[in-house]
Amino acid sequence: MKRLFALLFVIAAAFGGWFVGSRLYAVHDLSQAARDGDVARLEGRVDFPAFRESLKSEVGGAIEREDIGGLGSVLAKASASFAIDKFVNPETVAQLVRTGQADGVTVAVRAEEREPVDWRIESGDLHAFRLTGPDPRGALIFRRDGLGWRLAGIDLNDG
Repeated sequence: MKRLFALLFVIAAAFGGWFVGSRLYAVHDLSQAARDGDVARLEGRVDFPAFRESLKSEVGGAIEREDIGGLGSVLAKASASFAIDKFVNPETVAQLVRTGQADGVTVAVRAEEREPVDWRIESGDLHAFRLTGPDPRGALIFRRDGLGWRLAGIDLNDG
């Protein structure tokens, strides 16, 4: 019976270590790839199609809240979708990770321009977690990909 409890404890500790460690590693690896400008590593850490769709959803929601009307809303969303397809690339995502801002999109504000963003992991569930700055304007959203994590979304809550 003691062996069974010891085995269960070891399994739980290993799972907990993976759960925390893999998140920290994903954030560290993405930040390092952004600092180094390593496009191949960025492409491995970012789910670009999912990130684009998430940004389109956030911008579309903002357009709907502005209530600019039927055709105006459709045209604004189409323009935004086209711009987002061009905007979301390894260089702009790297800038967003390094500085918290890129081409008018702000996720985190830094205390000083020369300092990197002090990212903080907000607990999520087994399949996702959020990354915020000290003065959050939104969050970067990571989703589980196998046993690892990939940047797959963005939250532009201007709260």
